[in-house]
Amino acid sequence: MYEGLDDELQQMEEREQDSPELAEAVNLDDPISSLKIQSLALVHPDTPMTDALDVLNQRNVGCLLVEEGGKLVGIFTERDVIRRVVNRGLDYTKASVGEFMTPNPDTLRMDDQIAHALNHMYDRGYRHVPIVDSSRKPVGFVSIRDIVNHLAVFFRKEILNVPPKPVRSMSDREGG
Repeated sequence: MYEGLDDELQQMEEREQDSPELAEAVNLDDPISSLKIQSLALVHPDTPMTDALDVLNQRNVGCLLVEEGGKLVGIFTERDVIRRVVNRGLDYTKASVGEFMTPNPDTLRMDDQIAHALNHMYDRGYRHVPIVDSSRKPVGFVSIRDIVNHLAVFFRKEILNVPPKPVRSMSDREGG
């Protein structure tokens, strides 16, 4: 008999006890407020690029919300860094976030449905959507990762039981 079987069975039992009981089905009509929203990372349009890049790295987030006068004026994402900043020969100490951000981004509210967020992301190619209140003050952002994590909590058994390498067929003939 496999020696680690007892340990593996014990771990499986612990995972079952740790997983939340599904009181009601996960619903895409649930509001965004039901997601675990990432912490807010704000910068001003005049923030030097070096500082903005440091914040992205230190906070381990994929976007910064750009705020001026208490209102959202833009979003600066990893994609902006790759497409608009890298390999441009810029002096990052002199360039500011405002020069490279996406101005006036589409936004959502906490009471909007998760399905609405997914629709925004899919149709418009977004990975992050800012969340604002009624006065357009930024309160957070929702990412595709937030939605996947939310769903993964409720479908934990199905996800944990997926084999490490799904069955695949060979696309090319082996050999010389």
